Formats: sequence, structure tokens, C-alpha cells
Amino acid sequence: MELRESVIICTRNRRSDLMHCLDSLALQTLSPQELIIVDSSDSPLQQEEQFKAHFNARKFPATQLRYIHTAPGLTKQRNIGIDHAQGALIYFFDDDVILEKEYLLQMNSAFQKHPDYAGGMGDISNINRNASWKYQLFRRFFLLPREQASGKFTWSGMPTHAYGTPHFKSVEVVGGCCMAFRKDALQQQKFDESFQGYSYMEDADVARRISINTPLFYNPKARLCHNESPVARDRLAVRAQMFTYNYSYLFFKNFFWRNPLKIVLYCWSLIGVCFEAVLCRRWQELRGYLNGILNYYKGNK
Repeated sequence: MELRESVIICTRNRRSDLMHCLDSLALQTLSPQELIIVDSSDSPLQQEEQFKAHFNARKFPATQLRYIHTAPGLTKQRNIGIDHAQGALIYFFDDDVILEKEYLLQMNSAFQKHPDYAGGMGDISNINRNASWKYQLFRRFFLLPREQASGKFTWSGMPTHAYGTPHFKSVEVVGGCCMAFRKDALQQQKFDESFQGYSYMEDADVARRISINTPLFYNPKARLCHNESPVARDRLAVRAQMFTYNYSYLFFKNFFWRNPLKIVLYCWSLIGVCFEAVLCRRWQELRGYLNGILNYYKGNK
């Protein structure tokens, strides 16, 4: 029998963060019917008593629990979770989020009220809502990612997020830390395992492919805190390299073939990314951005 919803959490070497996340899931007013942990930690968490104390039938009496240990790779781990999920709705949470008690209830209500939507996301309560007007203007000018925005893709194919906006609305972009989809949408459009690392833009890619045909939503009534754990994150230069490499892959896969003239806007956004690093004197980050661009073109000659 198909379940109402499945929650998938992909994790790697973040036991402490994951346990806090599980505690918040256990306190939901609407308990998930299925909870799947896809773990790529160097040492399987299932062997650790601390993990088992937070992931058991006593803590989740109304939930089917499943633990899977696999090789690392975020998109790969998510696809493995999809293959095992039995719910009609599939939620993805980063292992460093803390859900408010009504998160699942509010999201399920939105899915029930709007059967035409293929997926959606909630709001992040701890984003920076006081970014300077200069920062916002700079990012708008260079068509770069930003929050408190439309939730649409910019003309250059960069994702923007609706986090911090007050009203329910249709979006094209959902964030990987708190996205949800109907299972039938994911059966047609799985995560692209070509995305590098842990990883940037993989959420924008699957959202783009799904939202072309069916709308996605942003629901500010469903809220969580995203702590963005520093554990197991790559160095700044490596993350910057991953950003421009994965953005280039996203752009040429999803936008360039529809309108080749957008290559001008793609270049404009890359100039903006690098210029921002120069203005802020983030030299490691600049080197990473340039290496990501070069590596993409070397690999796609």
C-alpha cells in the first residue's frame, strides 16, 4: 500500500547534526509515515549507539524506518532514497535542518489544496533578511542567486529563492535543504548524478526539468532553521570551483539549447561572480571560480 509521505535525509559524517534533525522530526504534529536515512559516512552510523538512540521505533512509533549505507555522492544518495521510498509525497531535508513542529502538516496541506503542483518547499527562518541594498542591487544587476526573491530563474539561468517572502506563490526553484515532490514527478525526472561534489545546482536542475511542465510552490507557513553545518564541507576554493562548474553544466543542459543568445547573459553572470570576489578580496574564492570555468571547458571540448 502506498504511504502518505516519505522523508529522505542524505548524510555523510555528520552524526551530531543528523541527531538534532531527527529530534525535530520526532516532534512533528504530523508524523512522517516513512523515514529513510541514506548514509555515506566513512563509518556506518547504524553501528553507533548514539545514532540508534535517535533512530528507532520507540522515538518514531508511527513511522516505517529504513537505513541505507552507500558510496558518497548527494545526487546518487537521493536517487537511492527515491528508489526505496513508498510515499506519494517525497520530502528531502539536509541533515543540518531543524524543523518547526508543523512543517510537514503545513506542506501536506498545501499539496492537498493544490493538486496541480508537482512539488514545493517551505521557508528558512534564519536567512539574512537584512542584506544591504547595495548587495541586492549588485546581485540583481549581474543576474546572480539571491534570497527574498521571485523563486524564478534569472535570464542567465541562475536560480533565485523565495525564502523570506511572506506569501504562498508559484516558483521555478526549490532549495535542496527542504524540497518535496510528488513521487510520480520524481519517477520521470530523477537527480542528475553528473553534478559534482555535495553539490551545487543539482536542486535547481531537477526543479527546472519538473517546473517546465508542472508548477512548484513556496509555502511560508512551513518553516525550518538551516544551520549549514561546517562539518564535511569542502574548502572555500573547492566550493567556488564546484559552483561555477555546476552552474556551467546547468546552463548548457537546460538553457543554452533553448536560446543560444543567452550565452551572453551566462558570461555576464560569471563576470559578476568573479567581480564580487575581487571587490570582497576573496582571492581563494576567485581562484576557485576561475578553475571551475576552465575545468568545465576542458572537460567539454
